[in-house]
This record gives sequence, C-alpha cells and structure tokens, in this order.
Amino acid sequence: MYATENLLNVRSGCGTEYEIVTQLNQGDSVQRVGIGDGWSEVLYKDKSCFIRSEYLTTTEPGSEEATVTAQGAEADAQGAPVSNGRIVAIDAGHQAKGNPDKEPVGPGSSTMKAKVASGTEGISTKLPEYELTLSVSKKLKRILEERGYQVVMIRESNDVNLSNAERAEIANKSGASIFVRIHGNSLDNTTVNGTLSMCQTASNPYNGGLHAASYSLSKKITDSVCAATGFKNRGVQETDSMSGINWCKIPVSIVEMGFMSNPEEDQKMARDDYQELIAGGIANGIDAYYQ
Repeated sequence: MYATENLLNVRSGCGTEYEIVTQLNQGDSVQRVGIGDGWSEVLYKDKSCFIRSEYLTTTEPGSEEATVTAQGAEADAQGAPVSNGRIVAIDAGHQAKGNPDKEPVGPGSSTMKAKVASGTEGISTKLPEYELTLSVSKKLKRILEERGYQVVMIRESNDVNLSNAERAEIANKSGASIFVRIHGNSLDNTTVNGTLSMCQTASNPYNGGLHAASYSLSKKITDSVCAATGFKNRGVQETDSMSGINWCKIPVSIVEMGFMSNPEEDQKMARDDYQELIAGGIANGIDAYYQ
C-alpha cells in the first residue's frame, strides 16, 4: 500500500487518541495486514501499527493511466504476464490467535458465532492450519498473477485479528469478482480423506442468489485440485451456517484442501511440492470458472 498524503500519521492503536509512531510521506509504501472500521493495520519495523484507510492506495501516487498502459505494453513485449482484467480475493483461513467474541452469522441475523477460530493442526506434522493456508495462498497468488489475474490477499501475516464477516466485507469492497477461502479439514475419524468445497444453498436468506455461481466455482476448484493431487473428490457441500459465506456479496467458495486429521494427507500437504500442486489446481479451477 502507498501513502497518499505527506506527514501521514502512523499510530500505535486504531484511533486518533493513540500515540504517533512515525509519519509517512506521499508515495511511501507499507505492508497492510488487516483492515476494519476505517483503519488499516500495517507493519512498521515488524510491529503492528495503524493508518486511516482513506489515506492508503494500492496504486503508487503520481502514476497516470497512460503510464500504466505503456508499462503494460512494455511488459508484454518482454514476455511478462498481461492483465486479464479479473480480480480474485483470496483468504488464507484462520489466524494465529482465535477470537471467541461473537458476531452475527449473517447480515441482520440474531444467530451469533465466534468471530474466528485459530483452526486445527496436522495430526502428524503438528503444522498449524493457519500456517498451511497462508503458505498455499501465497503460492496461489503467485500462480494467478503469472496468469494475468489481480489478487487481493485478505491477510499476508498470521498476526492479524480479522473476523469471518470482516474478511467477507474486505472481499466485497475490493473489486474482486470471486472470493476463494483456503482451509484445511479435520475430523475425529483419522481415516477420512479428500478434498471438498463449500458454498451457500439456493435458499440462503442472505445471498441465495449467488448459489449457482458459487456452486460452479466450488465444483470446478474441487475437480481441478483432485485432478492435480490425486486426492479423493468429496464434492461440494452446501451450507448456510458459515458467516464467511453469508456476508459475501460476490460468488464464494471455501476450499477444504484435505484432512489434516488424516496422517498421510497431513504429511503431503505440509510438503512444498504438494502445496504447489494444490495451488495450481485451485488456479486451474478458477480458470475453468471463467471459461
């Protein structure tokens, strides 16, 4: 992200009453790791700080559309990826510390759920789910960008505090046309294995109109991941109990890559080569969705 103003305050907390840690000048860049209530959480010298979101942009200040176009043409001539005009939002599921505070399961709902869980861990590797999902999401981001997509990452750090509803809202406002949420699965039965995905039902009271598109996206991703990895295809599960789905205003899929409770699948998903296969499979499914 880039600062749009000179002498932009970077504060120690989310509010103007907090101490000013430093100031940025127009064009200075920072890494954003979270967003909510009009404030962006950024990293400054490896510490969490906050900036008003309205003073940050993804485009470097001073650049002109003509310049961008010319740069794109030059990149094309050099063999670099050409934008396909599509924006995809990716959410690496969970985070280092869960948040048990409650939020509505959907807009206007009286049913409440925990904001976000820290997730499971590998039964053999002890790899935390939040680390696995971020690793695969970063690989997916690279692959999609190589194919010309613009990617919006909901989180790029484990040390964030973003509820499932907030993640959906970020995706809704990002300009993305689809939202892909990356997760690892777990059951008490350690023999269960395979890849599945989840979307809303057609009768979902919050966004049932997105069912057809979300189902198509979910099925294509599941089929493609299984083709790439050899994992068992467990299909698409439809549910209206997930706040990360119910708050979405764009087609959405929760991708359960495999079962971290299954020793063999856990060990495979912890490997870099299998993460590449999974990420490539998800990217193939996204390609198929747009065809």
